[in-house]
Order: sequence, then structure tokens, then C-alpha cells
Amino acid sequence: MNATKLFSFSVFPLQEETIMDYTFDKFINSNITITIPSNKSNFHNFIIRSFSLYALALVIIGTFGNILTIIILCRRNLRRYVTMRYLIAVSVCDIITLYGWNLNNFYKFTISTANTNLEEISLLHCRVVSYLTFVGLQLSSWYLTAVSLDRCFSLYFLTWKHSYGKLTHTKYYIGILAIVCLLLNSHILFFNGYRNGPPNYKIQCYTTRRNRYYIFPQWERVHLVVYNLCPFIIMLSCNIYIIYVTIRSARIRTIRKPTSFGKSFRSSPSRHRQLSLMLIIVTFAFVLLTLPSCIYFVFFRHRMSSEKYSRSHRHMIQICLSSIQFTSHAIHFFLYCFSATNFRNELRDFITEICFDRLNGFKSNKSSSTTAPLKLTILGRNNRNKKKFDTEFISEYQQTGYQNALKELQITLANEELNENLTSNDLSTSNNTN
Repeated sequence: MNATKLFSFSVFPLQEETIMDYTFDKFINSNITITIPSNKSNFHNFIIRSFSLYALALVIIGTFGNILTIIILCRRNLRRYVTMRYLIAVSVCDIITLYGWNLNNFYKFTISTANTNLEEISLLHCRVVSYLTFVGLQLSSWYLTAVSLDRCFSLYFLTWKHSYGKLTHTKYYIGILAIVCLLLNSHILFFNGYRNGPPNYKIQCYTTRRNRYYIFPQWERVHLVVYNLCPFIIMLSCNIYIIYVTIRSARIRTIRKPTSFGKSFRSSPSRHRQLSLMLIIVTFAFVLLTLPSCIYFVFFRHRMSSEKYSRSHRHMIQICLSSIQFTSHAIHFFLYCFSATNFRNELRDFITEICFDRLNGFKSNKSSSTTAPLKLTILGRNNRNKKKFDTEFISEYQQTGYQNALKELQITLANEELNENLTSNDLSTSNNTN
């Protein structure tokens, strides 16, 4: 028993509550000891170490993927769409969020021997890192929400794209959301953290001198409402309506008589349906990956007191859920590649251009042989752009939703009924004359 207690104190020293040990835990004094079996503690340490390395992998992969996403979405064929402008802003915010608590998890459980946090280096680190992380997470979710709202309004209001949903207005909406989130979290820059007095002068982050629960759980609850709950409700409602309109318009198109326009309409890929599918996949991935962390921090974390659960057990659960949450901010590039044909085409063109530029650099003396394949790729891209231009009218037709189709169907039925009435009247008059 004594050996077990000594092992527990040597591996898990009693420290001040930080980002991984906050909220409703009771203070552990020197008279309380938690007996930790060595096999369980080894298992907990293995899981924690594995997810700390996974956090570093998320930073590397997410940074590369989001930078490449920004480059692809800024190309001429994609940046002219409102949806792509919002997704560029989402990628920028995702890069900011990945460098906060993920690096802290890697440093704390892999590099630091005393399990200290990066925020404890200085008071400036504490306030800037926490501020940028909270702002980045909230902005990323609300920019995704703005995409859902834009798609929903464009289907419900027929004049949305020509009035409030113009491409020139997008930068103002992005700026307004950024200003709101920056101001909402501005108190963190002034009140979060403090420095202890002599002799240690240690930084205490995510707390104040008078309020130990200033950030966790008080501000954390507000953050979860702004970051997860409100965007979840809005995105779910918008996606349900988008799915309903897509299914309804598909049924109406099957009722209409087949024409040459209808054949080309059904055979050509719809930009509207591609964007809707991509939006649904991205938003549902965000909700599914962030919801477990939200549920835990709101409903279960305060029940895991330090008297019942060891520090390593709580660390293991929290780093697992945190890694799942930040996965949603690192995989957008792969979701776009999977769900959007236009994004894949632009990515292929981008890689092709880079490869041919390299070949031209190595073989500058053979310009005639290298420019021919480059012309072919340019010709292929121009042909694809021409096909996109030919289907713009079809895409804009579908963009107005099913309401125009319903009106046309009603007009067609009314004309048929009018023709039948006229025919019956002619027959009746001819009978009367006979």
C-alpha cells in the first residue's frame, strides 16, 4: 500500500487546477491520497501520451490542409461564389484554433516533466493564447452557420442572391461576425490570469485572484452556447430545409414532361446540389465531432470529483474529447475533396500547374516539348469552364428552388384545363346548331 501511494505522488503531483483540471473539483489537500493501481495508471498514461502525439499531428495536418484549402478556394473559378468566401474565412479560423490547446496538450504530456502548461510561461501567453483560441473556435462555427443561412435564404427568398446575398456583401458579414466575437471575448485579455507573489511568482491562468472559476466553468458555459449550441440549432434547421427543398424539387422535375432542356438539365451535374451536399457533410461532421465534448463539459465534468477519480483518469477523458473536437477543424480539406467536384478539379489543375512549372524549370531548353502538354491542360480547363458556363442558367434555375417549378406546373395545368373547357364549349355549340 505504501509503495502504491508513493507511486501515485511521484507520477501525479498535486498541482494547481489548470485547463485540464478545472471546474467543480474539490481542493485536494495534503491529507487526502488517491490510491491508483499501477496497471490502470500505466494504461492512462499510454492513452494520454498517444493523444498528445495525435494533437501534434492535428496541428501539422490541419495547417497544411487549411492552407491548401485557402489557396484552392482563392482561385478564380471558386472565389466568385459566396459560399467559398465563407469557407476561406473558416479555414483561417481553423488554423488559429489548432495552435492553442493542441500544442499545450503536446507540451504538457510529452515534453514537460512537471505537466506544466504553455499558458503558464507568462501572463501574456496566458491571455493571448486563451483569447485567440476562444475567438477562433466561435468564429469558425459561426462562419459555417453563415454558409447554411445563405444557402437557406437563397432557396426561400427568390431575390436573396440579387439583394442581400450579393458577393460584395459577404466581406461585410464576415467582418461583422469577427467584430462581435472579438468584443465578446475581449474581457479575457484584461482579466484572465494573474501572477502569484514571492517567492515563486507563478502564473495562474484561466482564473482570477477573486474568482477561481472565472473561465472554467463560468465562461466555458457561455462559450459552449455560442460555439456549439446556437450554431447547432441554426445549422440543423437550415440543413433540414435544404434537404426538403432538394427532394421536393427533384420530385417536381420528374412530374414535368421531358424536353430537350429537361434532358440536359438532368444529365448535367448541378452546382447547387454539389454545394448543398458539401455543406450538409461539413456541418454534420462539425456537430458530430464537437457535440461529445460539449455534453461532457456541461453535464458530466462536475460529477468527476477528485475524490472519486484520479487525475490521470480525468486527463485521459478530457484529452480524448478535446482531440475529437479539434479533429473537426483539421479535416475540412478532406471533406471538400470528397464532396465537391469543383474543388477536386481546381486542386488537380493547381497540382498540374505546379508540376509543369517544375518541369519548365528543369528543362528550359526544351520549351516546345513542355508547352504542348501545358496548352492541353489549359485547353481542358477552358473546356470545363465552358461547360460550367453552359450550365450556369440551369444552376441558377435550380437556385430559385421549387417555387418557380410549382408556378410553371400550375400554369400548365390551368392551360390544359382551359383548352378542355374550350373544346367542350365548341362541341356543345356545334350540337346546338345541328
